Amino acid sequence: MTLVLQVAAAALGVWLSIRMIAALYLVLDFWYAIGRYYPRVISGIAGWAALIGVTAWLLPPPYRTALGFGLLAFLLFYLSLFVLRYPLLRLLAQKREQ
Repeated sequence: MTLVLQVAAAALGVWLSIRMIAALYLVLDFWYAIGRYYPRVISGIAGWAALIGVTAWLLPPPYRTALGFGLLAFLLFYLSLFVLRYPLLRLLAQKREQ
């Protein structure tokens, strides 16, 4: 049962990481009218950050570690997409030219 709950905590970490990144993108999404939307942007970021913090605080240590692993794993995956984007696009363009 412990392994199942650790996997669930890691999945929760991945989901919370996705939501936090989406909340951070609100700055870019509403930049054209940030003067009107800054309460929504700040509350979105603060809300998801608070939910991550409260969740980590409430979980027992083995599940907290799994949650942190899920958060970090998705963040690293997401950042790796930026590094791999241009080499993969170049490779696809070369294959298309052949």
